[in-house]
Amino acid sequence: MFLKVSTLVSLGAIFPIGGFIYGMLSNVRTLAKSYPVRFNRQRREVCYIDDTTHRVLIVPWESVVAWVARSQGITRYGAMRDYTFGMGLEDEAHDTVQFILSAQPSDAHALGMWTAIRNYMEEGELVDTPNPMLVALGITLSEDELKPYEGLHTFEIERLDLTFWKMPYLIAEWAHRKGRPTLPQSVQAWSRPLPPEQWAQPSPALQKANALVKTAMDKRGANFIDACKAAGLH
Repeated sequence: MFLKVSTLVSLGAIFPIGGFIYGMLSNVRTLAKSYPVRFNRQRREVCYIDDTTHRVLIVPWESVVAWVARSQGITRYGAMRDYTFGMGLEDEAHDTVQFILSAQPSDAHALGMWTAIRNYMEEGELVDTPNPMLVALGITLSEDELKPYEGLHTFEIERLDLTFWKMPYLIAEWAHRKGRPTLPQSVQAWSRPLPPEQWAQPSPALQKANALVKTAMDKRGANFIDACKAAGLH
């Protein structure tokens, strides 16, 4: 009886862990075949590459439409909510719209993703800009801490404070090394830096809208969604 119970408990623990690992490995394999969506702040354009046909679609940043969707369903386990961050890129040559959808854990995560993209394109924030809090505290990050991806170095950093399971970091390191497909030559050329005098500038209409949103958030305490509605962006 003890052997049976122990075996059932072990299997009950192994199956969820195995499913979790399988899910992460499947995600890595999918990403290894997928092109990332690229945002060019200097050109103020967005580039999408079809994973199957390898066709390149480049659209103006100001024509991109973004949204956050929330759906709810009922299962025998209770109500389930799904959150999605979406973007629409208009393909004028084919008179279609390319939809890009990304599942998110919550409304906040979905809105946070859009905020990060928008800040990068509008405010010009760089990923290697020193954290002002760290500068104020006089903290200098190590070479591992400055790496722009998660991997085994992340585990070594985290375990200084707590002990964590190592497997996710091993998979993250493998995912980074596996990489993404090689970008087409045209996209590589499109991605090269431009001289500052050739940088595209935001339109007057967008500058006005951004100013209205910023004023509503900074001076009136509105959240981003309400500020966009007040600026007529909805």
